[in-house]
Amino acid sequence: MSLDQANAFRDYVSQNEDVQKEIRSALMTESARVSEIAAKHGFTFTSEEGQQAWDAAQDNELSDFELDMVSGGNARTGGS
Repeated sequence: MSLDQANAFRDYVSQNEDVQKEIRSALMTESARVSEIAAKHGFTFTSEEGQQAWDAAQDNELSDFELDMVSGGNARTGGS
């Protein structure tokens, strides 16, 4: 398990809209954890490490997807 993997997955998600949709869907149905989705894409980390990566990201600039998740998961469409 690795915090580095959790951070790498965060970067991967920021560039992959299909995975973003998968995470949104999982969070809406509560049917899967983010670490399980990450494992399907080759990233291995615990839920705790994922939370640590998320918490550390809060101190830095969040991606549009992460901002969307913080704001309640409403889909954002282009432009600011």
